[in-house]
Amino acid sequence: MDYLKSTLSRVVLRKDIPPFPYNFGEKVVEYENLSIWELFRGTKKEDGSAVSIFTFDCTKQNYWLPLARNAFKKMRTIRHPDLLRYVDGVETESYIYIVTDYVAPLNSQSSSLSDVNLKLWGLYKVANALNFLNNDCSIVHGNVRISSIFTNKAGEWKLGGFELMSSSKEEDPVIYTSGGYLPDSSRYSSPEITKSSWNILRDHAIWVTDAWNYGTLIYEVYNGPFTSVDQLQNMGTIPQAIYIEYKDLINPNPQLRTNISMFVESGLRVGGIFQNDLVQVNLFLENMNIKEASEKIAFIKKLNESIDTFPENICKYKILPELLNALEFGAGGAKVIGPIIKIGKTLSQDEYDQYISTAIIKMFALPDRTMRLNLLENLPAFIERFNIKTVTDKIFPHIATGFADTAPVIREMTVKSVLLLAPKLSEKIINNDLLRYLAKLQIDEEPGIRTNTTICLGKISKYLSEGTKGKVLVPAFTRALRDPFPHARVASLMALAATAEYYDKVDCATKILPSVSLILIDMEKPVRAQAFKTFDVFVKRLENLVDSMPETAPPPPPSGLPGVAHAAGGVAGVVASAAETWGGWAVTSLKKLVGSGETMGNISEPPPSSQPPRTSNFGAGLIYFENDTKKKETDEWNGFQSSFPPLSPTTSSGGMKLGTIGGANSLNSMKLGSSNDNNNTGQNLSNNLFDFESDFFNVVNSNANNNDWGGFHQSPSASSVSLSQRPISGMSSNFGSSQLAPTGATLPMKLESSNKASDGWNFDDSGWGDNWGDGSSPAIQRLPPPPSNNLSKEEKAAEMNRKREERRQRMGELREQKKKGGGLGARKI
Repeated sequence: MDYLKSTLSRVVLRKDIPPFPYNFGEKVVEYENLSIWELFRGTKKEDGSAVSIFTFDCTKQNYWLPLARNAFKKMRTIRHPDLLRYVDGVETESYIYIVTDYVAPLNSQSSSLSDVNLKLWGLYKVANALNFLNNDCSIVHGNVRISSIFTNKAGEWKLGGFELMSSSKEEDPVIYTSGGYLPDSSRYSSPEITKSSWNILRDHAIWVTDAWNYGTLIYEVYNGPFTSVDQLQNMGTIPQAIYIEYKDLINPNPQLRTNISMFVESGLRVGGIFQNDLVQVNLFLENMNIKEASEKIAFIKKLNESIDTFPENICKYKILPELLNALEFGAGGAKVIGPIIKIGKTLSQDEYDQYISTAIIKMFALPDRTMRLNLLENLPAFIERFNIKTVTDKIFPHIATGFADTAPVIREMTVKSVLLLAPKLSEKIINNDLLRYLAKLQIDEEPGIRTNTTICLGKISKYLSEGTKGKVLVPAFTRALRDPFPHARVASLMALAATAEYYDKVDCATKILPSVSLILIDMEKPVRAQAFKTFDVFVKRLENLVDSMPETAPPPPPSGLPGVAHAAGGVAGVVASAAETWGGWAVTSLKKLVGSGETMGNISEPPPSSQPPRTSNFGAGLIYFENDTKKKETDEWNGFQSSFPPLSPTTSSGGMKLGTIGGANSLNSMKLGSSNDNNNTGQNLSNNLFDFESDFFNVVNSNANNNDWGGFHQSPSASSVSLSQRPISGMSSNFGSSQLAPTGATLPMKLESSNKASDGWNFDDSGWGDNWGDGSSPAIQRLPPPPSNNLSKEEKAAEMNRKREERRQRMGELREQKKKGGGLGARKI
């Protein structure tokens, strides 16, 4: 302590001390009396990074000064990954400071000495360093002992203690002249040195003393300190495989002693002592850049399986940096993401942001499909580590490109990722950009993707704003009811049932129940079964909603105008009111309309309109009552759509197809299939492209919570149900496009059409001009204005006389036309 105080006082007073850019910390007491150096923890003044500082007092320990100067010189000139790394240093007449990476003495790290994997890896690192010195550099270390071994943050062993390091090419090597000055040198000296002197080493190979000391190191690692050479012959807890090689290292005859290089080579052979998972993983990582692609794939697979068994520190500070380096420079391929994410689970948030977050964001920006696929597959493991701002600004813009990717598997995984991303996205993105992408995917050529999109929309509906729910969900789900793919129809029915709480009584009565009722006679039994369940859900909900309605409609205004009475009745007045004065005219008008044949047979010509007519599978022949005011939500949604630029059309190349419905594979988690929907017959629903019990889209879990719309109803049992040759809707997989009806053509009034169905969301490639309601709302026909029941007898008589007079005038005009035309060209009334 006095030495430390005197040193620090000299630093403060700046007496003959050059600037030293490091701060001294605590002294490492575990290292006291083990070396000629004192060890302090320290930090760099510039950035606060941790370092270790070895100090030597030249005035009080001048008899060790040659050893200290030799160590300082050798550390500056000799570099190797397994040697203690020199960072900085200073030498004056009073002291010598050597700054290295932050390390701790091995004897103070119980974990490094207790873990079997770390001990083997550490012994390999020391042996590899000695092999480099002895055989590659013709240098003898001369001080291999447990006090010369240090560990870094990862738990890796680093060889220090350079006091006696000497080269055979030096004129007067320190080891020959000062080897005996080292503390406790007699205990670690080899037999030939004990019998003679350190000069005897001149007559032997340069590696003989290091081989002996390496053997004593193995003994200390497994059995603890020894006091005499005789103890070294005891096996103790040394593993049998190592003991065989160990006996050759401590052979008393230096001529028969094993070279370190032979020890390393023997250990790396098949069945050798270094054929250990941790050793092999680290060796592969250090040489990954020169490995073949096939070797990398096999290695990453093995690493992903065994990484959980490795010590935490070596995973964080050794394996993770190597994997990140391989990922950044493309040496490890996309599969390396898996082990990186596993290691990331053990990191703190600050460490995660420092090491992994930046790398993941960079990988999302790459156009590599394999990389994107692996990132999306591992998304559940790391998305929670990112905040909303990072996901919104840096991750989602890259993920969004996958919605329009030409590879179906990328589009599929992108849809699945929405469930994980939704809680991390801003309200603006969810209610605008995200819905545009999903609208395009609901008319995707792949039936599995269309199904998944419907499921996804149902699951993220809780994140939509209240205004958006009413505009989006009903048209989106009712459009999916017309999908030719049976599972898409089932998914739509389940989504409707799960989101029933979001719909008001008007939507339930006029849009949802009529659409669902048509599916009650679907050709597929599972679809019918789910339709009945969904129908019951909305009937019960509607019963609850109408409980708050008045028993009868309010009385008409005093003016008694027919138009006002008609508007006041509306749908509720016709359907729910029991008052004869309100219901009588509606029933009468309905009978007249049906009896007149206006809703029966074929439509000879499409009605004139500013927009081309659309073919529809729903609503044909149905009569809906509405007032003269246009649907408000349609106009509002048109404005919502027109505020966004059009999406570029998605062109599918058909690449990376995942199979057909009839394939042998049972795909989990809504996997993709062929877009040839209409020819898939005799297939079992358990082999569905969309598995209702997938991890992401579990739509049939009866025990799910209220937020999981799969918990509303159990998926219909489909073990014995086969898909029909032709879907009920009779539409092709490209059901989202619309076609003009030919002028003058006869359009049959039935539930299927050969034309492609219109896009209910109407996100066509040209823009956002369409509205969601067109494709999903049934055709609406207005009733003729009801006759007034409030006229007196005199007013009725006058009205009849007026009509008779008009008829006489028209008949007179016709007679005049007959006379002029000679009876030709008469027009039938």
